[in-house]
Amino acid sequence: MEISDETLKNIYTTNLAGLISYIEAVGEKIGKEEAVRIHAKLHAKMADILEEHLPQLGIKGNDARAGMDLIYAIMEAHYPGFTSFMERERVEDTPQRVVSRHRGWCAAYEACRMLKVSPRSFCLIPHEEGLTPLVQVLNPKLCVRLGKIRPEADYCELIVELTE
Repeated sequence: MEISDETLKNIYTTNLAGLISYIEAVGEKIGKEEAVRIHAKLHAKMADILEEHLPQLGIKGNDARAGMDLIYAIMEAHYPGFTSFMERERVEDTPQRVVSRHRGWCAAYEACRMLKVSPRSFCLIPHEEGLTPLVQVLNPKLCVRLGKIRPEADYCELIVELTE
């Protein structure tokens, strides 16, 4: 059975909307920032099993480029087709720093819009605290952060960089 791109986008968006709604509900009890941090820690726990799967993901190297490649390989492994919808563009691409701009569809952005939740209030912690431990499997000096975020800008920026 063939699943259309639009159906796949709807599945990913509504799935994430459900997760964000759950985080919001838990946040009412323990504080939103703490609830989002717990979600980020769950992503970070993947680092425990990630190292043994690096060859299957085709990741070579330990610089910022390898870190960004790892993030996209994980996304694609867990959510087939996801990254092709994002309209990614690497505007900076050096071993020390990679900046990827996303102008297209994004499940997090669409789910936040659907729920009237600020993407900044949801996206920062899971991307920065959830993804940094994953790229640190390659190199403990790598970190992940977000630059510009929609709707404040026309795109979102995902940045992987080597720190000193």
